[in-house]
Amino acid sequence: MTIGQKYFEKIVLEENNLLFNRFNKILNTMFVEIDNERENTLRLEDERKKLSINIENYKNQIKKLEERIKKQEFLEKNKEIQKESVKIVSNKAKVSKDNLEIKKIIAELIQEIDACMVLLEEDV
Repeated sequence: MTIGQKYFEKIVLEENNLLFNRFNKILNTMFVEIDNERENTLRLEDERKKLSINIENYKNQIKKLEERIKKQEFLEKNKEIQKESVKIVSNKAKVSKDNLEIKKIIAELIQEIDACMVLLEEDV
């Protein structure tokens, strides 16, 4: 082997070492980035699960609130119906009282008419 060949061999060996070191550095960087992305993926998956649980909790709370609203509306309508029922019963009682007064007045008028008839018959 000549001196030129030895230098050429040494140069090639040094270039191979430099390329190997660059390649090794790039691979190490890639593996670190892959690990970081895995951690990020796991963290994001954990956050997604937590958000999913929160969403389910909020959906359940919304359902409960909707049920409470329906019950409240039912109670309000029920109160309105009770108020109307009281008004109707009150009106019926008033009409019944008015009917009693009318019957009394009619009875009194009939008595007066009968008395007038008696007086007319006496005059005739």
